[in-house]
Amino acid sequence: MKRYDVIIIGSGSAASQAANVLCDAGKQIAIVENRTFGGTCPQRGCDPKKMLAEGAELIARAERMQPLGVHGELTLDWHAFKRRIDEYRFAVPTTKMHHWKEHDIDLFEGEPHFIDEDSIVIDGHEISAHQFLVASGLIPRPLDIPGGDGAITSDDVFDLDDLPKHVIIIGAGYIAFEFAHILRRFGCEVTLLIRSRALKQFDRKVVKRLVDETSRIGIDVRYGIEPVRLDGNVLTLSDDSTLEGVVLNATGRIPSIERLRLDAAGVESDHGGVLVNEYLQTTNANVYAAGDVAKSRNPALTPFAGQEGRIAALNLLRNNTRLLPERPAPTVVFTTPPIAKVGLTVDEAKASGIDFECKDNDLSHFLTYERINDTTAFSRILLSKDGHVLGAHLIGQHAPELINLFSFIIQNNITHQHVKHLEFAYPTSASDVTYLI
Repeated sequence: MKRYDVIIIGSGSAASQAANVLCDAGKQIAIVENRTFGGTCPQRGCDPKKMLAEGAELIARAERMQPLGVHGELTLDWHAFKRRIDEYRFAVPTTKMHHWKEHDIDLFEGEPHFIDEDSIVIDGHEISAHQFLVASGLIPRPLDIPGGDGAITSDDVFDLDDLPKHVIIIGAGYIAFEFAHILRRFGCEVTLLIRSRALKQFDRKVVKRLVDETSRIGIDVRYGIEPVRLDGNVLTLSDDSTLEGVVLNATGRIPSIERLRLDAAGVESDHGGVLVNEYLQTTNANVYAAGDVAKSRNPALTPFAGQEGRIAALNLLRNNTRLLPERPAPTVVFTTPPIAKVGLTVDEAKASGIDFECKDNDLSHFLTYERINDTTAFSRILLSKDGHVLGAHLIGQHAPELINLFSFIIQNNITHQHVKHLEFAYPTSASDVTYLI
C-alpha cells in the first residue's frame, strides 16, 4: 500500500489551489476524483453556464435597444453554443491531469471511502496518507417525490442534444432563475415553480424587480405550488393540476460526502457539510476540508473555494497558522437582467440591531442605463451612521461589474465621503457610484 504525505479528495477549485501550495512545499500528493478531473465550475457549472448566458444577455440587450433604433432579428443556435461549450469543458480534465502529472502528483479515478483514520479505498485499491484534504464539493439535491429521479439537473442541461419545447423548473435559487432566463432566451417555454420565497439571500426589493421582469419575458412564475409526482414527462402538482415537459430539478445542492464514510476516519459532518474549525480542520486533526463541502462561514462560491484550499494547505503544512479571513462575498445571479449583492441586506442589518441608512435609487434615468433602455436598473445601498458601506444590492445590465467595486469599497473600509472624491471615467457605470451613496 502506497503512503502519501497528503491525499486530496476532489479536484475542483479548492483541491487545485491546495495542490499548488503542497507541490511547492515538496509534498508527495495524490488526488482522487469520482467524476472527471477539474471540478464542477469549469465543466458543469459557472463557466459553461456563463457561456450560455452570454447569448441570453445579447438577445435581451438587442430587445431593449429596438425602441432606440436597433432593428433586425437575432436568434440563438443551441447546437453551435453546445459545440463551443463542449470544446471548452471536455478539454478541462486532460489539461488538469497533464498539469498534475507534470508535478508528479498521482491521480486516482473512482469512488473513494475511508476505512480508518489514515486510509482510503478507491474501487478496491487502498492508499494511505499522513494528512487528508476533503474537497469533494456539492452535488444536485435529489428531487424527493415519486418518479423524481426522472428529472434532469443543471449538470444535464449541457448534455442536451436538442432543447425541449417546455421546461418546468423546480426551485427558487441561482440555478433556477439563471436557467429559466437562459432557456427562455433560447426559445423554450419555461414554467418556474417556487415553493415560498425567491432568492432568499438577496434584497427583497431587487428580487421583486427581477421576478417582474421574469414574468414579462414570458416565463410562467408560480408561487406556493409544489411537485408531488413525476410520471415520465408529466408532473403532478399539489393543486392536482399537471404540467407536461422536461422537469429541471433546481432545488439546490448538497455536500458530496454520502459515500465517503467519514465516520470511519473520525470526521464529523451534518447536512451542511464537513464540520471544520477556524483553520478548516475537521474533528480528525489530520483531516481538513475546504470549498463547498466544508461547513465554513463562506458561501459556496468558486473564489472562496480556491481561497479555502490555499488556507487549508498552509495549515496542513504549518500546524494551523492561517485563520479564515472575514471578507464580504460579492455574488451575482446571471439572469437578464442580472442582480448582485455584497454585504448585509436590510433584513440582516435589522436583525443585528445595526443603525443604518438605506439609499434607494431608480437608475433607469441615469444616462448609463437610459442609453441602453434598461428600465429595471435599481440600487439599494446600506450605509452606517459613520458613512461606511454595509451592503450593496443591484439589478441591471452593469450589476456584475459594479458589485465588485462595492466589494472593494467595503473590504478597504472606505467611507462614502472618500468615494465622493474619487474620479472615474465618464460615462461609465463606475462613474455613477458617487451618486448611489
